[in-house]
Amino acid sequence: MSKTDQAYDALKRDILSGALLPDEALTVATLTSRYGFGWTPLRDSLSRLEGENLVTLVRNRGYRVAGASFAELRDIQHARLAIETQMLRDSIRGGDDNWQKRVLLAHRTLSRAPVLKKGMPAADYERFEVAHQEFHMALTDGGDSAWLGRFLGQLYAQVRRHQRLVVLGQAALSDPRTDAALLAALHSSAGIEHHTPLMDAALDRDEDHAVRLLQRHIGILESLEPADPLRG
Repeated sequence: MSKTDQAYDALKRDILSGALLPDEALTVATLTSRYGFGWTPLRDSLSRLEGENLVTLVRNRGYRVAGASFAELRDIQHARLAIETQMLRDSIRGGDDNWQKRVLLAHRTLSRAPVLKKGMPAADYERFEVAHQEFHMALTDGGDSAWLGRFLGQLYAQVRRHQRLVVLGQAALSDPRTDAALLAALHSSAGIEHHTPLMDAALDRDEDHAVRLLQRHIGILESLEPADPLRG
């Protein structure tokens, strides 16, 4: 693996984990001291991360970690819903026996994952989010669109970054009341009891019902009103 790839992986990992917080400055001196890479691999990595909307380049301020807000999370969920709905339809129409087995296995793993709740240990949150993402990816990987899969993977990363900030108390997305309502909504929709009917509908090839359940699952933010966003 090249130094650029190593720097990219390290920076992306720390942004997604919250080790680097929204709007945090990414100066050459700080990054070199922290990661031990020279400017060239760091510059190339920052450029790649800017393309993934994880880093921003602000005039006269340099590179910074991308901001995070409730409004942005809701926008990301809108985009996710558009792509994931189509991929779910494609999977139901074309998924084979191996797809069904992957869905069942992912559901079993999710059923054994820690319950999402405020202040949970970071390691438990990671176990939950990995299992949760893998369940949704299993549901949607029965189709044949590699491009939609790539876009969905980027959206999942953004959703996880925003949610992690609130669940682990790393940073606020909005005012305390809105963040508390968001956390309650996430907790309500994260349980296995919300995912089992979605799995059953998909495996029964009940396309319209599965899509309605997915829309309800992802659309939990629609009833919440964003307050003043904290942006970089």
